[in-house]
Amino acid sequence: MDRLLGSIVDDYTLFKIIQALIIILSLFTVYLGIQIALTWKSLQKDAFNADEIISQRGSFIRRSIFIIITGFFMLSHEIFEGFDGLTPDTTSYELFELIAFSGLVLFLFEWYKILTKLKKKYHGEFNHFGISRTRV
Repeated sequence: MDRLLGSIVDDYTLFKIIQALIIILSLFTVYLGIQIALTWKSLQKDAFNADEIISQRGSFIRRSIFIIITGFFMLSHEIFEGFDGLTPDTTSYELFELIAFSGLVLFLFEWYKILTKLKKKYHGEFNHFGISRTRV
């Protein structure tokens, strides 16, 4: 990383900044995971079909891109560990992890948006006992 940012910031400071960002993303991932689990638990799963979630083309493309980003940077992180001559420094490894983790967080955020949209859409059709208001 010295070649790219050596004149602006040293490697140790950049390493600590990237680690702090990874910790923040970790906390955000835990928050999103809990919110997704709670939203999924509160959804009436018999009210909608799986095609509503999967058929959203733009959202599907974004989720696919986020998973590709996560996989690519985690794979490149692991591949560079195997090369002796091309081994980057620890700051570069942390940068790969940060980018991969960002892809994971964006993927979870996309799922959270979809589930909250479905919850808002179908929440009005059922009362708190799970009985449809249109049939009663």
